[in-house]
Amino acid sequence: MTENLQPLNPANFNKMAHGDPAGLVELAFEYFNETRHLMTGWLAMTESGNHARLCEELHRCKGGASLFGLERLVDLLGKYERPAFLQENEFDIALFERELSAAEAAVSDMAQTAS
Repeated sequence: MTENLQPLNPANFNKMAHGDPAGLVELAFEYFNETRHLMTGWLAMTESGNHARLCEELHRCKGGASLFGLERLVDLLGKYERPAFLQENEFDIALFERELSAAEAAVSDMAQTAS
């Protein structure tokens, strides 16, 4: 992962909020919950070698992360969404979970600061 990236880019988040940061925070937490739900199937996809399906899900997840300015998740998912990379490198679900939690905490901190 690129060293200078943050879990959340506040400028990007605020830009995407279009004047409704509380609404975007709510959407972000829906994204986190949905992503955690999807993660339950990722281990099985990894173990069964279903790289095509996993790549599709990681790509969609990256799109959501991008929407919210979750820079480190975007960077991490950008590597794993490529089939060739995923076939040679097992998806590190523990690292992903840590980064998802860091992003969640950053959004939560920003929401508390803004209120």
